[in-house]
Amino acid sequence: MRKIALILLLTCASLKSVAQVNFVKNPSFEQYDTCPYQEAQITFSKNWQNTVTPNFVRGASYYNSCAGSNIYTGCPINAAFYQKPHYGNGMSGTTFYYDKTPPAPPPPSPYDNRLYIQGFLDKTLSVGKTYCVSFWVNLMEASGYAHNMIGAYLDDGSINSAVDSAGEAIYSVTPQIYSISVLSDTLNWIKVEGSFIAKGNENYITIGNFATDAATTKVITNYWLTFESQSAYLIDDVSVIPIDLPADAGKDTWVEVGKQVQIGRVGDTTAQGLDCKWYKKGALIDSGAIITVNANSIINAIDTYVVVQNICGVIKRDTVNVKTTNVGIKELSFENAFSIYPNPSNGNFSITCLAIPKESVSAKIYDLLGRVVHQEPLNFSNKEATLKLNIPSGSYILELKDETGNVQRERIVIN
Repeated sequence: MRKIALILLLTCASLKSVAQVNFVKNPSFEQYDTCPYQEAQITFSKNWQNTVTPNFVRGASYYNSCAGSNIYTGCPINAAFYQKPHYGNGMSGTTFYYDKTPPAPPPPSPYDNRLYIQGFLDKTLSVGKTYCVSFWVNLMEASGYAHNMIGAYLDDGSINSAVDSAGEAIYSVTPQIYSISVLSDTLNWIKVEGSFIAKGNENYITIGNFATDAATTKVITNYWLTFESQSAYLIDDVSVIPIDLPADAGKDTWVEVGKQVQIGRVGDTTAQGLDCKWYKKGALIDSGAIITVNANSIINAIDTYVVVQNICGVIKRDTVNVKTTNVGIKELSFENAFSIYPNPSNGNFSITCLAIPKESVSAKIYDLLGRVVHQEPLNFSNKEATLKLNIPSGSYILELKDETGNVQRERIVIN
């Protein structure tokens, strides 16, 4: 009977370390110092601020479900919208356009009443490297206008000196990515995405409308008439990701029968914004950087899952194997890493490992008196190696050993 054993050690499984793939700190506004209790408190969300004067009282707002029924900062129910965050419990929002055309009332300041949301990157981008930038947008029902040209500008923070006070429009820079279409959906979140080549000094990302009024295409909405002369948008899930990021389905693992296990970029909380589709036997089963799968109903069955990752149109794939076991062991080891079949055989054996070994593996054959009767290094191709023995019929001990001394021994029979 053919048995396939799962290996989690470095020898046979390609271990993939958890790493932050999204360079934006606190990309989904989940972390906060204080739960927001009034408008213009974006600085309560960790690693986010306003441009120009970061703590200016008239700034972008922070919304979080921790605020409960607060009509100014709570969600999904709010005086300006009804919307759940795109991910988790937090999101930001502010005004990106103000219509000063008479008879519209003047803005509450001598400026354009445009605000910008600024976040910190975890590391400075590398010169000449291409990055995919994205964020999700939703129009508040209270917005009087919807428009295009909502974009993201990445730099070293110099943009903060472009104007003198919060509320002024910033026309002096060109965002690396921006929306061509008018973003008018109040029900569904819309993704704004694009790629650019870094100069090598970028460690801030600023989101807003950098186009002049004339260059901004706008439509009147007036759903609730609250912000009759301006636009008001929600922002969530901001990402800056290397465009050549490899897909990662996670390491080969196991699951106890009747239970579930997570696969994908497990442990990386910044990865939820990745566009990942999961397939099993060619059928789409789920989406997301991390998904949960059920154990197979058959013990020792191995299910293969394929993740297809799309980063600004660059498609990459990866696979992971999940074995169903009937024991609640914490980890499988080298000692049950390989399967040998057929057994008994005529001397020709196949040796299977779930992944191509990282270390060299050698085979030794002992007779029942403990004498070595055959030895050779194994060459794995597509996770399979062959062993051809020209020795007398009988029972033997096959020893598989890697360079670090890990050993698996199996009794084999030659007819």
